[in-house]
Amino acid sequence: MSLSTHMHYERCMIIVALVMWQLAGASAKGTDAPTFERDVRPIFKAHCFQCHGEEGVKEGGLDVRLRRGLLQGGDSGPVIVPGDSDASDLLTLVSRGDMPRKAKRLKDSEIETIRRWIESGARTAREEPERANDAQLLITDEERQWWAFQPITWPDVPQNASHPVDAFVIAKLRENSLEPAQEADRRTLVRRAYVDLIGVPPTLDEAQTFIDDRRPDAWERLIDRLLESPRYGERWARHWLDVVGYADSEGYNDDDQPRASAWRYRDYVIRSFNANKPFDQFIHEQLAGDELIGYPKSGELAVDEIEKLTATGYLRMAPDGTGSRNTDQKLAQNAVVTETVKIISSSLLGLTVGCAECHDHRYDPILQQDFYRLRAIIEPGLNVADWQEPRRREVSLMTSEQAEKIAHVDRQIAQLQAEYQTQLDEFQAWTVEKELQAIEPSQREFAKQCALAWQAARKQKSSPSLTVEQEKFLFDYPYLKVAATEQQLNLFIQRHKEKIAEFEAAVKQHKEQLDQLAARKPMVGMVRALFENPAQPIPATRVFARGNYENLGDEVQPGDLSVLAHLLTVNLPDDRAAIKTSGRRLAFAKHLTGGKHPLVARVLVNRFWLHHFGSGIVGTPGNFGRQGNTPTHPQLLDWLANYFMESRWNLKAFHKLIMTSATYKQSSRRRADAEQIDASNQLYWRANVRRLDAEAIRDAILSVSGQLNHQCFGPAAPVAEDENAQIIVGGLTSSLDGNEFRRSIYVEQRRSAPAYQLAVFDAPQMEPNCEVRSASTIAPQSLLLLNSNFLVRQSQAVAAKVRALAGSDADERVLGRTAWELVFGQHPSADDLRDSSEFLHDQLRLIAGRKNSVDNHATLKVGDDVTDSALASLCQALLGANQFLYAD
Repeated sequence: MSLSTHMHYERCMIIVALVMWQLAGASAKGTDAPTFERDVRPIFKAHCFQCHGEEGVKEGGLDVRLRRGLLQGGDSGPVIVPGDSDASDLLTLVSRGDMPRKAKRLKDSEIETIRRWIESGARTAREEPERANDAQLLITDEERQWWAFQPITWPDVPQNASHPVDAFVIAKLRENSLEPAQEADRRTLVRRAYVDLIGVPPTLDEAQTFIDDRRPDAWERLIDRLLESPRYGERWARHWLDVVGYADSEGYNDDDQPRASAWRYRDYVIRSFNANKPFDQFIHEQLAGDELIGYPKSGELAVDEIEKLTATGYLRMAPDGTGSRNTDQKLAQNAVVTETVKIISSSLLGLTVGCAECHDHRYDPILQQDFYRLRAIIEPGLNVADWQEPRRREVSLMTSEQAEKIAHVDRQIAQLQAEYQTQLDEFQAWTVEKELQAIEPSQREFAKQCALAWQAARKQKSSPSLTVEQEKFLFDYPYLKVAATEQQLNLFIQRHKEKIAEFEAAVKQHKEQLDQLAARKPMVGMVRALFENPAQPIPATRVFARGNYENLGDEVQPGDLSVLAHLLTVNLPDDRAAIKTSGRRLAFAKHLTGGKHPLVARVLVNRFWLHHFGSGIVGTPGNFGRQGNTPTHPQLLDWLANYFMESRWNLKAFHKLIMTSATYKQSSRRRADAEQIDASNQLYWRANVRRLDAEAIRDAILSVSGQLNHQCFGPAAPVAEDENAQIIVGGLTSSLDGNEFRRSIYVEQRRSAPAYQLAVFDAPQMEPNCEVRSASTIAPQSLLLLNSNFLVRQSQAVAAKVRALAGSDADERVLGRTAWELVFGQHPSADDLRDSSEFLHDQLRLIAGRKNSVDNHATLKVGDDVTDSALASLCQALLGANQFLYAD
């Protein structure tokens, strides 16, 4: 072999070796041999840590938190033999179902993962930490690499569309051999925009105005107009109130005490949305409004200070039973703090941090210490060592002018009471004289002295004391013990009919005068707020072993999740004297909104997207962890999060960005080819057909009937039980001056008594909050639409409007068309008009037959009972139709 041939041969062998090495690497990668950290540890964490390693508990002497703990084994020796699963006791125990003892048997797929791991050599991805008890070290690199814990990036926008939202969506569609749907017709779009932004559908005229507007920017103009409507804040505040758990009652137990001033927080949220308050400021005020104004402070609160203090109602929404009797106070107090942490973490962090109250999170890298680090942030304001029950956390909004008026009225009341007491003293003296007349003349003087001595003793409560003789005499003559009080005198004077009328007249006059004076007092507002007591030391927060507040563990410092510590930390103030409060909540709020937090902006824009499209980019808006869904469009989610922050947290700008996309304006028409690839429409190849939520259904019905009361703000419209034992708005009250017809956001939300009209359409009960609403289809919904007094009466009101609009000489076709246009906000097709006219005709004959009309041949006559009933029946059918209840 020549030298050149030999060199060529060697080069070929080297190339072959390299290729074989690459193929081997590719094969190994394809085999993807399990590692402890990535594949096995999550199984043990979910099912085994609690008994084998966590908090020092090692049943059978076994610690499974690290691979070496399995090799060291427990009381019976090692539980794994790397490379030999048959000889590994661990696999035998889990395969037989003997372990885990306190949980369900492992899934077959989990057992297979453990077997494969052992067979492949029981490898670790890296060298294990030396100290198994160092919880921070037990958060693995694999857990830190979870998508939600990565910094938010600015991904490049694909160059396939002019609108960034469309560009990302189209790119994902084309990866899956899909194309977006055509744009929906203008009537569909205007209804979609109205329902999304203000929560009520457009009228026929409003819809037609947009349809006829052919200016290039007609759509943008419509969006701007709806965003400026005061109805916008009412609609979008409802979404936020869900995630913060807003309620007008305390919950926790059957007492469910009312929250008289909770509505001020609801109004704060509505006003904030209407004013387009930057969302970072919105978060700052809710977490730390009191710290922003330096509360508590002397003097009268300014309007801006009241607003910020009201915002802290966000931290007062958790169920709170500490104002109830017969309650384990320590348990109830700690429950308030726990539920508040859950609300903060689910609404802002999108994680189930509450699962770590008793132990490290079973699925996510959330340590038990992390739960208590978040608790330490709010505990200076919810201090169990200095607990204030709900009524003591009410802050008076009294102004100096109100205080002066109240003081003036109080002086008048005091004078009136003094004058009244003089009258009572006179009645007392008269009564004693009458009682003395019944005593022997020889004893009257002593009897009088006894009576006067008793009166003096009663006034002074101790002195002068009565002699034994006086006490004995009064025992024999108890009617001499006449007190100068209204209640006592009423009893004594009943014995003397000649004085009854005079006494009752005096009592009545005093009550009337007292009521008149009390009515002059100005109503002083109260606000439900959270604030710290600077006189109290900042409480130390300790871990509760197994979540038991009586079993205190190590002290923890306030902070964010440990898994994020390598990205950013909370910069807490250390000089309480200078800021009057702990400063923890304000520092945390700024930490969350500083632009570098990987969760907050993602969580928020995902929720905003959800309310526009019916599904989130992350389908579990309250759970960005491993048990939740991963984002369908991760790059789009990050781009939107960055856009939101770069636009200075401007929600209205975000709405407009979303709604001007072709993705938002797509038709909801289904396509068989697309259904085969993406039946659940996760890739947004069409618009989702969505049922209106509970509040929107009720508000739409009231809007169509003309009875919707647009009064903004103030105390809630009450709910009560009706004759059918259902909780309805207004209850049995005969008249609430239209208050019962206010928008649903102003309806009282009692945890123990949700309004049936709303609950049946999935309005949530706040336990403690609602991360995402369901949209069920159940029989009680149809029964409510068919039988409820509310629907019957609203249908009658719609029918009255139809009659007024159609005119007195309207025939069946005119009435049917008018009803269709009023309820659906659009003109009926020929088939729709025929169906509605036939329905009206059939109802007319049916109702007339029931009333024994002449040979069952009724004629239409607007204004008579038969026609009114038939027309109301048609209107009720239209209000219960899918076309009214859904938006596409």
